Formats: sequence, C-alpha cells, structure tokens
Amino acid sequence: MIKPITNWRGFVLLPLSLFVVSCSWMGNDFRDRGNDYLLAEPIKPIVVPSKYNANSLDELYVVPTLQTDDFDLTEAFETPRPEALATSNFEESVKIQKLGAKRWILVNSPPSEVWPRIRNFLAANQVAVADSDAVAGTIDSAWLQFKDSPEVRDRYRVYVEQGVQPESTEIHIRHDAANVANAVAAGDWPELSINPEREAWMLDELAATLASQASTGSTSLLAQGIGGGPKISVKMLAGEPVLRMALSYERARATIAHALRQQGFTTFDLEIDEGVFYVGYEEPVNPDEESWYTRWFGGASDAVIPTTPYSLAELLANLQVPDSPEARAIFPGVEGFAVGEKLTEVPGYLVVVLATETQVDIRIRDGYGNRLTKRDAKEKLSIIRRNLI
Repeated sequence: MIKPITNWRGFVLLPLSLFVVSCSWMGNDFRDRGNDYLLAEPIKPIVVPSKYNANSLDELYVVPTLQTDDFDLTEAFETPRPEALATSNFEESVKIQKLGAKRWILVNSPPSEVWPRIRNFLAANQVAVADSDAVAGTIDSAWLQFKDSPEVRDRYRVYVEQGVQPESTEIHIRHDAANVANAVAAGDWPELSINPEREAWMLDELAATLASQASTGSTSLLAQGIGGGPKISVKMLAGEPVLRMALSYERARATIAHALRQQGFTTFDLEIDEGVFYVGYEEPVNPDEESWYTRWFGGASDAVIPTTPYSLAELLANLQVPDSPEARAIFPGVEGFAVGEKLTEVPGYLVVVLATETQVDIRIRDGYGNRLTKRDAKEKLSIIRRNLI
C-alpha cells in the first residue's frame, strides 16, 4: 500500500535546489561581468625576438595627438554637438545643381557607392568604356555615333568627386566630338564640352537613372579614394578658426551666399568685389521645445528676424581693427583701420571670403571686424558648413 505524501513542500523544494546547484556545476555562471574591466591590470607589451618581423603589431586604434590649437583651452570647454546625420542614411536624393553655365549631379551617397552604379548605367545603355581611373575618379567612354550626325563621333568623360557635404558625391560630365577621320587620333580632353546640348542630355539621363534606382548599399573597394580629401575643412590660421574650401572662388561665393540665408542666418548686405557679407544670426526655434500653447497661438518662441541700423559700407569705413599686415590681407579694400568713427552697438557679423590660387578661406568676425572667441567662431562656421551646397 502506497502512503500519501503529507510533507509536499519538502518534496517540491528538493528538486528546485538540485536544479540551481546543477546550473553552477555545469559551468553556467550568471554573475554580472559588466564592470570587470575596472579590475583589469596593465600587462607588459609583447616582446618579439629580433629575428622576427614585428611590423604587424602596430596599434590598430592610434590615439591622435591633442591639437591644442583647435580649441581655446582658456575658456570653459563644452562638448561639441555631433554632426547632423546625412539624409542618405534614410532616403537618397539626386539633384542637378547649376552655377552659371555649369551643371552637375549631386547625390547624397558616398562616391564608393555611386561609382558602380555609373558603370551599370553605361553598360545598360551599351556605352563602351575606353578607360577608367578610380583614383582620379574618371570614366571615359569609347567613341559613339548618334543617328542625327553620322559624320561625327562623340565621347564622354564622367568625373566623380567628393561632394561638399560628408558622404555625398558630385558627378560632372564633359563632352568631346571629332570627325570620323580624326576620332581615333583625338587625345586630350577639352576644357569645356564641345557640345553643351550633348553634355546636358547625358547628364539628365544619368541623373534620371540614379534617381529611379534605389541604392543597394554596395560599394567599390577600388573607388574608396575617389575625389581625394574633403572639399571643406576647418583650419586654424594664426589662432583663428577658418573654413577652408577647395572650390573655385565663383562657386565658393555662391554656396556661401546660400548658406548665409539658412538656419538662423540673415544676410543684411554684401560687397561682391570685396568678398564680405554682413549677416545677422538668431538661434532658430526648435519645434521639439515648443509648448502646445505656442504651437497653436504663437508667442515668445516665434522666430526673431535680426535687423541692423547700419549698412556694410558704414561698417567697412569704420572698422575698429588695428592696422597690421594681417588686417590688410583680410580686408584688402579698406583704406584705413581704427581711424573712423566708432559705431555703437553694432549687431551681427562680417563673413569674409578670401581666395588664393588653390583654395578659398572663410572667416567670421564681429561687426567691428574683430575676432570672435574660438568656440563662437567654430560654432558659427559649423552652421555655415552644414548649409553649403
């Protein structure tokens, strides 16, 4: 006869305790190891015998040397805001930009992704490639024959370059033409397209194809260095932050004019010949920080448009900058420094565009022509940089 179990609690607890012990016995340690790195101790680096090559043991993540010239260490340091995410992270856009007679395609994807898509476009349209240089970012087509001009042969060169914004690409097209007898012997490419209409046709066809085909995310390892370094960078010249642009002066001036009307900036006046913009700045309203009342009825959070009682000519005639070779180089059109009337409560900033043979430098000064603090100058230049096209 089987006796009923009266002490059922002990019967149930025994297997549970055995289960817990078995987990530890089987090697499953559930201890939190998240802070174990705090107890780590440094160890001596590996010493490779002299008869072996130790080149492969270089640091994978080299800590860069602190550039003390990049920040004003005498001021309170604030962690800078991260760069805005490129729109290519969410949705790709393809645009045709125009400046004067020049047109080019702008894609907010890196050149390493755009390069194979251009090759696919040429292959799909049966355009043979005569030469391709991923380092220079050029693709040359073979000689082509259009039905409306049988006596002429045409060819194209596609230039793929880094865009002004990070993770963006510029595509330029150049057209060349020659008679049938001279097509084979043709050598150097012309400075400008022989037929602008043929150039525009190819540019439009390529842009339409890139816009209609979503990026697959595939990249070309050979094209990772296309276009060289970035076109835009922030440098320190004589202790002053400067926005350096590897662009022509005409384009740099145009894209700066666009940026100085965006994201809180207002252009009061400008002197094209002097390369000086007089601008105001007001922190733009953040919609996420507005209350429901101000969103519905407006109020204190409405955007404020800056104004000024002065013209740019008045400011340039009354700069309070000490006369020096540096001042004369930055304001070459100013006849005298710190000699005119000192204006009172001058609002806004002076943005100075200076061009050399190889680059264009952008400085921002206060309304009197004096330097800003490094942090303030870098903050304003960063805003300008984000709005360049």
